[in-house]
Amino acid sequence: MVNFRVRRLIYVCSRDHAYTFGDLPKQLRELGVSARVLSYETLWGCRLLPRGTYVMTDFDRLSPAEHEIAGRLYDHLRDAGLPVLNNPRHYRPRDSLLKLLHAEGLNGFTCYLPCAGERPRRFPVFLRTIAAHRGTLSDLLHDQASADAALLAAIERGFLLRDLIFVEYAAEPQADTGSFQKHAAFRVGPHIIRANTVNDAGWMAKTGTEGIASAEQYVVERAEMDDYPHRHFAMQVFELAGLEFGRLDFGIVAGRPQAYEINTNPMMQLSLAHPNLIRRETLGLVRSRLASAFADMTQPVSWLPLRVPKYFKKRIIIGHRPRRF
Repeated sequence: MVNFRVRRLIYVCSRDHAYTFGDLPKQLRELGVSARVLSYETLWGCRLLPRGTYVMTDFDRLSPAEHEIAGRLYDHLRDAGLPVLNNPRHYRPRDSLLKLLHAEGLNGFTCYLPCAGERPRRFPVFLRTIAAHRGTLSDLLHDQASADAALLAAIERGFLLRDLIFVEYAAEPQADTGSFQKHAAFRVGPHIIRANTVNDAGWMAKTGTEGIASAEQYVVERAEMDDYPHRHFAMQVFELAGLEFGRLDFGIVAGRPQAYEINTNPMMQLSLAHPNLIRRETLGLVRSRLASAFADMTQPVSWLPLRVPKYFKKRIIIGHRPRRF
């Protein structure tokens, strides 16, 4: 029997967050790569797995048991000779990564774990969760009394003490516009791709404020697509985080980049509908370079499916019926 070989990319994430991959499958098809998104919930019940280049994501949304199973899945894929981006066992949660980046001198700020009895040594701070990407739970807190009150309020709202963290404030407004910027960079294997910058009126700079960015900022953003000054910094952070794929979010404080987080399942659904021509060109470049980087990492593999071993199926969460592709 002829052993046909195909170029296939399998993007693995949690079931409720499969939308992040956007229209990249269409772009990858144009580059000769078949791409599909599979959820962990689907994979847990499979007897056979498709062969391809796997990208494992969404570790902060997995339970400890699911995270362990994801590590076994990674081993099984690698033992079969398949390329896999992101080893689940190397993933560092938000608190561990921020503390490591501070200890290594890449960040000038750190964080504190109230469940370990840690109290902020510098203010202001803000309260947020460690897992998922739910934003902040407080405004800036300027003393211990307000920090204690915010912590108690979060617990009363149903948040777990073990999932709460105080983070030191590390941001500054732009001198020309007074707005705040959140910078970002993707990593896909050896590739660092500058992402579009979020411009916002508030210090959290999560989704952006329409019309607040200046034309000059869009020009700088476009120029950095070709000559990115933070490429080395971004790669350093990803290496310390033990991740080969994701999106690093960071700010510039006193002229230095400061890493905020790495999203292992970042939004890649980029709309080109923007009134500024230069910004539309930048967004198009981000999208096309992401597709090219994924295509570059996708190696031809046998089309024959991969059988799931019995030891793996024994650890599957109860309630999922085995299925075939």
